[in-house]
Amino acid sequence: MKKKWGWFSLLLALMVMISACGGNDSKGNSAAGSKDDGETSSGASDAPYEVIYAYPTFDSVPADIQLVQDEINKIAKEKINVTVKLLPISNSAFANQVNLMMSSGEKLDMIAMLGNYSTQVAKGVLYPIGNIMEKNAQGIIDVLGTDYYNATKVGGVSYGVPSIRDLAQDYGFVMRKDLVDKHNIDLDQVQTFDDFENIFKIIKENEPGMAGAANLSNGSIMSTYAIHDPLGNSLGVLLNNGLDDLKVVNLFASEEYEHILRKLREWYLAGYLMKDAATSPESTNVLVSNGKAAGWMSAMKPGFEVQESRNVGMEMTAVRTLQPVAKTDTVTNVAVGVTSNSENPEKALQFMNLLYTDKEIANLMVWGIEGKHYVKVEGHDNMIRYPDGVTSDNVGYKNYGWMHGNQFLTYVFEGDDLGIYEQMDEFNKSAAKSKALGFSFDSEPVKNEVAACNSVLEQYRRALESGILDVDKTLPEFLNKLENAGINKIIEEKQKQLDEWASENGVQ
Repeated sequence: MKKKWGWFSLLLALMVMISACGGNDSKGNSAAGSKDDGETSSGASDAPYEVIYAYPTFDSVPADIQLVQDEINKIAKEKINVTVKLLPISNSAFANQVNLMMSSGEKLDMIAMLGNYSTQVAKGVLYPIGNIMEKNAQGIIDVLGTDYYNATKVGGVSYGVPSIRDLAQDYGFVMRKDLVDKHNIDLDQVQTFDDFENIFKIIKENEPGMAGAANLSNGSIMSTYAIHDPLGNSLGVLLNNGLDDLKVVNLFASEEYEHILRKLREWYLAGYLMKDAATSPESTNVLVSNGKAAGWMSAMKPGFEVQESRNVGMEMTAVRTLQPVAKTDTVTNVAVGVTSNSENPEKALQFMNLLYTDKEIANLMVWGIEGKHYVKVEGHDNMIRYPDGVTSDNVGYKNYGWMHGNQFLTYVFEGDDLGIYEQMDEFNKSAAKSKALGFSFDSEPVKNEVAACNSVLEQYRRALESGILDVDKTLPEFLNKLENAGINKIIEEKQKQLDEWASENGVQ
């Protein structure tokens, strides 16, 4: 009997040893990490890990998405033993759909985010990839550079990375070039915000029924002309785009803001601005193409004029009055992250790394399959166009280069400057940087005050910043309601967090 028990004990010990060699963690992942050759330490071949990648879309799901996905997977499987399932979701439904997938435990590995990176971090949607970046995605850090990579860190850890595109912004006014030529408008004389009046006056005198400036359909005339670093939500900001100091102030109570409001009110009364600027649902592109406005104030980047010429359907030109600046918001407003639900965050991160470092995958993701969805322009290996008979309306696949990984690896479409991405890269590298670049505000301690103040902003800001409301009467009322809603408490909390961040990061 003792002999039989000895054999059983030996068998049991062998089973324990075999189990221990597997080294699985709590998520079933190999403790040694998945190998790029697709083999475990025992030499047996693993099935590829499927990464579910959800991202917002402004178009219908492409008819050929499966074909493109298959081509991506041929490469990704060979290189890192990963396949991907692309999951485009309508932008209007994206946030709710991601929340539903996360709460239900549905498989989801990667998401692209538009303007809500810090919110997703606070909600626990994102995995702390900063802890595993160097081992699985050093290529992303290399192509981003440390300043822009560090801009995504929250509490010293990165939970996502920005797509590589225009990571800074400059600001000014974009308008129809034919009007500039027709009326001999000297844009070189427009160097400050107040100088926009030189344009508006000429349009008013010579183009009956046309306003000088249009509004954005989702905001005020001023909503994309920034004089401040918003530090996440504009409820407590750094003036001069964060280039001077780390003093958090109430933007809406500043002399700079009041000056702009008074100038807008003056222009509105003079007939330079649209009368229904605060309520019109029409986009700037439509308003300009329909002859209702000459142009609009905007954040810009290299190639902006060409981009807006396509959107409007006529040649546009621009004048810039504020220098390029990189802020946390300009960097993280388009970001990609691994979800906290991912069963294998290392593999998801390895696939993300390919989007930033592999030219073939980057172009498949954005443009699709050569010969079917695009062809090379003769004589230009890095410039493409649609095949004969194919247009942007009927092409079987298209995506957004600015959203997925490294846009600088992708082909330039015919009509754009062949060197546009080199220009944009230099733009990013040479842009001034806010002193708070990399700071992310945690609004949780003052979430009730933030909600109350946002309600006040919704009530007043769009109309005030479009010149419609009397400044002497409305601004004091606006400021009083913000104070009652708790903006000073928000500013105090934001200053506290900013000071702590600055101390930890050696920023003065």
